[in-house]
Amino acid sequence: MIQPLKSARTTWFVYWVDLEEPLPTGNDYFLPTLLIVCDRAGVPIASPDILEDLDQLRVENFLLKLIEKEGPPDRITVCAHDDWEDEAWKAFSHDNHIEVRFRDFERSGPEELRALARTVVMRFSRDESRDPQPKEVARGLVNTALRTRTNSKKHALLRAALARDPDCSPARIELADMEYQKGNWRSALSEYEEVIAREFPRWEPQRPQWWQDPATRPLLRSLYGRGMTLWHQGHHTEAASQFEHLLGLNPEDNQGARFFIPLLHLLDDNLEATVAFFARYESEFANDYSEPALLFGWALCRSQEGDESGARDKYREGILKNIYIAPMLLEEPELPRNLWHPNDRAEPNYGNEFIDSYAVLWDRETGALRLLREVWEEIGPRVTEVIAHRQKMADFQDQRYAPDYKSQWKKLIAEDERLTLANDAGQDETS
Repeated sequence: MIQPLKSARTTWFVYWVDLEEPLPTGNDYFLPTLLIVCDRAGVPIASPDILEDLDQLRVENFLLKLIEKEGPPDRITVCAHDDWEDEAWKAFSHDNHIEVRFRDFERSGPEELRALARTVVMRFSRDESRDPQPKEVARGLVNTALRTRTNSKKHALLRAALARDPDCSPARIELADMEYQKGNWRSALSEYEEVIAREFPRWEPQRPQWWQDPATRPLLRSLYGRGMTLWHQGHHTEAASQFEHLLGLNPEDNQGARFFIPLLHLLDDNLEATVAFFARYESEFANDYSEPALLFGWALCRSQEGDESGARDKYREGILKNIYIAPMLLEEPELPRNLWHPNDRAEPNYGNEFIDSYAVLWDRETGALRLLREVWEEIGPRVTEVIAHRQKMADFQDQRYAPDYKSQWKKLIAEDERLTLANDAGQDETS
């Protein structure tokens, strides 16, 4: 009996090539990534696709169109990349009954593919009536970087912008923030100080509208970033001075520097400076929305001064603005997280960040924890009411199509505001 020959498995190889010459896109510029799918012989199966970034959804959609046109292969070998989402590729493999494998490859790509990339890009680039100015290209590259998903492409865009305009501070501040996010404190500090050195001479003789004028923001962000980096390096005195400088420069304080200064003084064990700042805060920010962290720090400050009554007031106010901080400090059972929250400062993640930054202050003050525990036990019934009410609000959000939803929601908001009034809670305890 004659048996049919078994056909070889078909495999597609997914490559991409990052080019370094910017291309225009609308009013901006981007560094093109050329997506190429080849067969075993290295022959492209279809015309390459030009991408602003190596977007996984774009890659998957490109492959789906090829599958629809050419028929599915047995296997797709994809070049490995840190930003791939494994679960998404597993779903793609399952849905299309195609084995998906990954492999490392030379980032420069085969020379034949690079030659193809340059040819395709030349076809897609528009004719310019004039040569673009380097500053214009740099601005366009930064705009593209701000909407780019992958860090590697964002970094390349920002570096390309600086190569064309070394004074492009929007690019420098983004690079500094990237170093900060990675925890590279020395590199971040150097980048922030470079922006400050370049930007301060530009604004020093002027009286700009700080923050309202977007051109002032790279400098303000660099001053803020420098303060945060010094803090992470354990230089609390310098960090507090940096935030004081920022607050003096821009008293409107669009970045919230005022909320860090007293807590940094506490971390520095400088009670005198802490007391002085809170006195100034009461005068200059009388109608401010005080951050929960600030209120807990204020309570600790009053406790260290011996003002137990004042400390209790601030603890009550802070607890009702974020119900998670006190039980975290006291190592009490965790409160429910699936509640409605009035803002991000009332959320459990804010409480986690507080613990990471400031819990050490209460660890070294036994008396402060004793007082906090007393207030927590006193205000416990009110916190229970808040939790029950916010659970009700979370459930009610699913009924937003009810005819009287808006009026009912306003009532729920008003009740939450009543429940979280610190003065009202204090009256409950004494009644």
